[in-house]
Amino acid sequence: MRFYIESYGCTANHGNAADLKQRLEKLGWQEGSLEEADLVVVNTCAVTARAERKMLRRLQELDGPGLVAAGCLAAALPERLTNLSPGQVAGLLAGPALEDLLQNLPCSSLADTGAKANGIPVPPGPPPKDCRCGIVNISEGCNGCCTYCLVRRARGTLKSQPIDDLVDRVMAMGAAGYAEVQLASQDASSYGTDIGTDLPRLLNALSSVKDAFFFPNIRVGMMNPRTLFPVLDATISAFSSDRIYKFLHLPLQSGSDRILEAMNRGYTASQYLDMAGRFREEFPELYLATDVIAGFPGETEEDLSATLDVLKAAGPDKVNITRYSSRPGTLAAAWYDMPDRIKKDRSRQLTALWLETAKKRMASYLNTELEVLVTEKGAQGTSKARTGSYVQVVIPGTPLGSRCKVRIVASNPHYLTGQVLRLTGKPSTPGQGTRI
Repeated sequence: MRFYIESYGCTANHGNAADLKQRLEKLGWQEGSLEEADLVVVNTCAVTARAERKMLRRLQELDGPGLVAAGCLAAALPERLTNLSPGQVAGLLAGPALEDLLQNLPCSSLADTGAKANGIPVPPGPPPKDCRCGIVNISEGCNGCCTYCLVRRARGTLKSQPIDDLVDRVMAMGAAGYAEVQLASQDASSYGTDIGTDLPRLLNALSSVKDAFFFPNIRVGMMNPRTLFPVLDATISAFSSDRIYKFLHLPLQSGSDRILEAMNRGYTASQYLDMAGRFREEFPELYLATDVIAGFPGETEEDLSATLDVLKAAGPDKVNITRYSSRPGTLAAAWYDMPDRIKKDRSRQLTALWLETAKKRMASYLNTELEVLVTEKGAQGTSKARTGSYVQVVIPGTPLGSRCKVRIVASNPHYLTGQVLRLTGKPSTPGQGTRI
């Protein structure tokens, strides 16, 4: 039996898809092409109306007896999937919904999946041939109540995985040859609050592993400023580990306190700047990524100006800009939605500022020498590598998992180009790992 998975949306959703792949392989299924697959799983996203339309078109294109719709659209808005039978709508690829999907497959025996009761498969298979990056979902769900967001409806309230299980999982991925592990969730800084622990304790546990095979670099996922604030000092301290990228994904959404209150985000613009500034003060090389919504209901030109001012002050390296999109069942869906032309114009202003900022920040690396970890194959014989702050550097083809010293010879707002000076660490070997 062969399967084929298409996954869309956030890192956590891709992590769910990776877990399904491993569970299926342990059941004896083989990954195959779309044309030869007996099971076709589309792991959907529903964050915006545009994403929803894209998912519905793709599901219609793939409609057939082996099709299963999973992910956030299937979980939050199953009524949208009118062209599918109930048996083709699986919900999230996590928790009970995942177990139900596996149980109902032909020749299925959950005892053979090698998974723990909490759904984390151990050990992992080897990484893909062209990439040494893996994903570990540290939690599912969210305790926030943002007025525009479907996530809680799709994924429920926070459900964190135990620290010991996560440490075992990351160690196993390192031994399997993964060079980078991304800790994914809907809100990383809320991790553990439902099970009597917190994110800093998890990061400290990962940093303190001794006598392990090759231990991957750790990228911590998106944090909500509201939940980061109570653990700010401890999180900054935990980030000092060499194993953890100096990468902070801290969504702003708006620089207007009035709009932040309407969004029910739970922090002010000044609090955001304080948190981002604290990280930058401790780690000057920090890569700051953020998210902004353009054209939220009620947003005025003054509100937009406030957002631009905060972005100028924060100086993010990356800004994910989304035009506001009304989602059914949210509080904001009942509010006035401004014309798309205004959203587009505001999005263009935000993008222009971000690109200007990013261009300057990336240019500051020119002619410097940096230590990088090679994580992916690139185009035309190149490789992609990451600095300790997660800046992407494109270099001539170099073995994946290698560490090397590079000189930066070119830059643009999105990545750097480097010349390899020398290798400083042997590549990890899939299935074996190398000792740290």
